[in-house]
Amino acid sequence: MDYRGRVLAFIGAVAFVVVAVLVWRPSTLLPALGDMEWFFYDWHLEATARTKPLTLEESPVVIIAMTDETPIKLAVAQILEDPFYPLPRFCHADLLAHLKRSGARAVAFDIFFTEASDHDASFAAALKAYPGTIAATRPEVNEQGQSTFVPLTGSLFGLVPASVEVLRSTGRSVRFIRPLVQDGVALDMHVPHLGVALGAAGNGALTQAAQLTGGHLRWGGLTLPLATSLGDSAALVRYLGPEGTFPILDYEEVLLSEKPSVLLKDKLVLVGRQSTLEDRHMTPLGEMTGVEILANIVTMATRNRGIRTAEAWSLWIGLLLTVVFLWLVWRFTLAPALIAPLVLGTGWVFLVHAAFLRTGVWWESATPLTMLGLAAGLATPYEILRAHRAFKTQVSASAARSAVTGRGMQLGTREVYVTVVFCDIRGFTSFCETHSADEVEKMLQSYFEAGNGAAKRFGSELDKFMGDAILLYFFEFPRLEPGAVRAVRWAWEMQRVGEQMGIQMGIGIASGVAREGFIGTAGRMQRTVIGDIVNLASRLQDATKTLETPILLSEGSFLQLTEAIAAEPLGEITVRGKQIPVQVFRPVRTQEL
Repeated sequence: MDYRGRVLAFIGAVAFVVVAVLVWRPSTLLPALGDMEWFFYDWHLEATARTKPLTLEESPVVIIAMTDETPIKLAVAQILEDPFYPLPRFCHADLLAHLKRSGARAVAFDIFFTEASDHDASFAAALKAYPGTIAATRPEVNEQGQSTFVPLTGSLFGLVPASVEVLRSTGRSVRFIRPLVQDGVALDMHVPHLGVALGAAGNGALTQAAQLTGGHLRWGGLTLPLATSLGDSAALVRYLGPEGTFPILDYEEVLLSEKPSVLLKDKLVLVGRQSTLEDRHMTPLGEMTGVEILANIVTMATRNRGIRTAEAWSLWIGLLLTVVFLWLVWRFTLAPALIAPLVLGTGWVFLVHAAFLRTGVWWESATPLTMLGLAAGLATPYEILRAHRAFKTQVSASAARSAVTGRGMQLGTREVYVTVVFCDIRGFTSFCETHSADEVEKMLQSYFEAGNGAAKRFGSELDKFMGDAILLYFFEFPRLEPGAVRAVRWAWEMQRVGEQMGIQMGIGIASGVAREGFIGTAGRMQRTVIGDIVNLASRLQDATKTLETPILLSEGSFLQLTEAIAAEPLGEITVRGKQIPVQVFRPVRTQEL
């Protein structure tokens, strides 16, 4: 593996380690990235939610609702003296008796019976005829600071306590529950969730002990997948549909009905408040009452439709996506660094969504996408830098910078005052005849490296290599010496290098107004300088042969020289392509130089 491959492998390892640390830190939500993951959870559920309400025949669960008008209607029917909540427990006793006659399979009250009342005797009698009825309880902290649940009143023997606690996550939505039970019905922090308990009661397993094995809660024939990253024995709620999905019967109509309702036969019945103001919660499918949330949980538990998670694989999926991305970057250079994360990430998200729709298995998206994004965030700047460095080996640094940033990458030039330098090796053809190709290559490499190094020291860079010739130019900068002075210094530096290498050079220097910018076509352009001053520098370089001097200056360059550099006139010469003779000068080293 080359250096670039090792760098990309290091980036992948860093992305994996960073995300792994985030995932394995303690969290009550999904592993460290739960806040992001809930977005995908909501999306999955919205795509699978029912659009039509269940009929009484279709639904395994029936809600018997106590509405805001229920006490008034019971008072009108002379069942109650005062039309206010709470309803006396003899009403619940009569309702339970009616449900028994109707053949309801199991009943759960989303009502707290934690305190004694004047009508407990009649309710207790009804419970004896209908054992296994479930009632709600709520959590509390006792005097010892321990978390527990409020016990049901002792006079209601046989009433099974169950938690109706709803756990909110990001966005205050109810998305998961803790369904763990211990010895079936033990009253401590491990009481069953009411929705799960009603499902177990419907399967005749309420008196059996629940077991936690293989990442599942198993309770008789009920099997509920658990998401361990949510906390001890937590399960995701798979909502069947939004508010109004389950059939709802009015409490007073069922209570006052003289005949058993055949529609309630073998149904799981939930009794609770259905108010427009109370006990309402936000869910991924919109706002709904607590009793409707329970109905969704009962249906999920009864039909074994719990959401299975593949959270243990999320890191490895992220690693696979990262490896594919980095391989594409290594194989195809910069383009995948900009496109591949989007393509891979989008493909993974839709693959996960399709898997959920078909199998109900939730493959995490946030963790793999975070790892992929982190790798892309590290690799993309590296690739841009690498491309910039590679591009600078083909063109000037300023042209490479313009190409990478996109600034100034437009056809067109601007007028500038510039000093142009042409440098050519004397006797290069003869040198090639008497030396091997390898020796010629090494000589040229040393020659070009020396020229580029000197150019950088004097505030410029090599613009073009043309065989054994070099083109460069010096712009005027406020804090630097005039361009012509720096060009002469560069020329003398190259003369010194030529003496060490055993070669001679001819160098032409001309200063004046030129056009600088990008020329070519919209599909292929290059940055350079054009104009008469460029041609003059080239012709002066040719004239060094006839005048037998290594360096020639134009009059414009001579006028820019400072006291640090002297120059002697060589008179006027006629250069190829020009009708008017030009004045030329030869720079002279002073003692200080």
